[in-house]
Amino acid sequence: MSLCVPCARLPALLCWALAALLPVPALAVPIELPVSLDYAVVNDALARQVFQSPDGSAELFRDSQDCNQLTLSDPQVEGTENGQLRLTTKVRARVGTPLAGRCILPFAWNGSIETLEEVLVAPAGGRVTFRIIDSNILSGDDQKRKMPGVVWNWIKDQVHPRLGGVTIDFGPALADLRTLVYDTLPADQTERGLIADSLQLQSARAELEALTVILALEAPLPPPDWTPVPEAALTEEELARWDAAWQSWDAFATWLIKDLAAPAQPELRDALAEILLEARHELRDALAADVRDEDPVRSLFLSTWERLAPLLRDSDLNLPGARSVGLATFISAGNALQALDTAAPHLGLTLDSDSLRRMARMLAPAVSEEELGYTTRVDPELRQLLGLEPELEIETLEDTSASGPFAWLITPSWAAAVSPSLVKLLTNWIPEQSDLDRYLRTMEQLLDESIATERKRGKVGDDYFDLYENLVRATAWQESCWRQFVETNGVIKPIQSSAGSVGLMQINQHVWRNIYDLDALQNNVGYNARAGNEILAHYLVDYAIKRKEHQVRGNIHDLARATYGVYNGGPRHLSRYRREDTNSYLRGIDAAFWTKYQAIRKQGADAVRQCYGG
Repeated sequence: MSLCVPCARLPALLCWALAALLPVPALAVPIELPVSLDYAVVNDALARQVFQSPDGSAELFRDSQDCNQLTLSDPQVEGTENGQLRLTTKVRARVGTPLAGRCILPFAWNGSIETLEEVLVAPAGGRVTFRIIDSNILSGDDQKRKMPGVVWNWIKDQVHPRLGGVTIDFGPALADLRTLVYDTLPADQTERGLIADSLQLQSARAELEALTVILALEAPLPPPDWTPVPEAALTEEELARWDAAWQSWDAFATWLIKDLAAPAQPELRDALAEILLEARHELRDALAADVRDEDPVRSLFLSTWERLAPLLRDSDLNLPGARSVGLATFISAGNALQALDTAAPHLGLTLDSDSLRRMARMLAPAVSEEELGYTTRVDPELRQLLGLEPELEIETLEDTSASGPFAWLITPSWAAAVSPSLVKLLTNWIPEQSDLDRYLRTMEQLLDESIATERKRGKVGDDYFDLYENLVRATAWQESCWRQFVETNGVIKPIQSSAGSVGLMQINQHVWRNIYDLDALQNNVGYNARAGNEILAHYLVDYAIKRKEHQVRGNIHDLARATYGVYNGGPRHLSRYRREDTNSYLRGIDAAFWTKYQAIRKQGADAVRQCYGG
């Protein structure tokens, strides 16, 4: 906006009055979002725009008499130390003079050429382009080779326009990103259109390992007197939206980790699996909070993104070019939301099922609603991602073997994981003081059988198996006092914590969704015991032993303490038992477990009588 009349020609008072009517430009903080693209994205653009033949070659020229021909093949792209793109291609050239149906003095040459290209952003701002600044002929040993200048000039005249005309269009990606930013800002945020529209492709550069593009946007600074205001407790309607939001987040995070892990190397797969477990433990904690006063998805997303973004940035997912652009767009989206929340927390970002679906389709445009849906079905693919077998069988309660008060003493003749007679006997059993010994012996046999099944799997080595047995028994004591069921107001039901952990081993239904059958965890004590065994074996071998917790202080039993920390709180709790910054609440939990573990080592099942006043 500008004045028609120069202010200098008006009285000072009028000038000040007019100035007061002008909008004051809001102070904004520029945010840069660098994204690294594997050079597969350039190869993909070359394949789509130049090397379009079925065999991956590009015929640039052929006259009607086949006297003059020029074909390129096998493009190879890499970065250089001086920030240029180096493209090498094989060349088949034939040059002659067509005359009277004949080709006079033909000259044929097979070799390679290189072009050195500068990376630019087109004036429109949505496309990356390339300008050839030098080209050379290479022989088989990559040394320059002399050839007739007129032929070389002809080759350059054909090659430069085609290779220099390749573009990578980020327009659709930018449109998706702007829409996402717009949708995640509250509807009453008057600046959200300006913020979304400020997102632009700013620059691009070639680096040795990757093509880096720089996106930029502007976020308004918080008002000088702005401070976060505590939210009021949610209404019933808001709580319903709360539940829908966390389920959308959990489904999105699960799909994302699976999608990223599919093409990944084992080390990266393990890291992604750990991020998923951490995200689910954080969700468990959010759901267990006494008061729900804010949408959980924003904080859960930002916390997970803080761990995921560096992993995606530093890892090679070996994605094809088209997916590489999708991944870059997805990373840009996450970085943009994180940067906006940091620079302008007053904006109040919100993530719902629509915005999460939009992000998912940046990475995988064909992802279906079913894939992003929340389900409790056991997912064999997800189990395998965690290093588990595709399925954990559920023991049936039907059994034709001996029954009665001493059925637990009879060894089954079949190769069952846990005896159905034990499961049936323990179902709905609330022990009285008079039958406590029999109950504890029965539960001990069930635990022994689940431990024996784990021994057959061979995951826990012989050197650690005694420790593992005591770990399982002590964990079952710590978690439930060796109980699957409790009686409340005359009703017998599975024992369940406020955080959603159920049964003998207190398997959390939110953390282990899709990994275990949630109904069987509640109602089948044998299945619950075996699930707890699997989890403890996974955490003992793949976390505590692998990361050498027993060597830190020279005590092998620290493996049990470390494993229980992860079982209780997630992978980040591996070393909490020995850290000085661990809070008193968690120290108390770990101290209680350590006391039980030592008692189990010395007394066995008799130690658990303490839970029942014995």
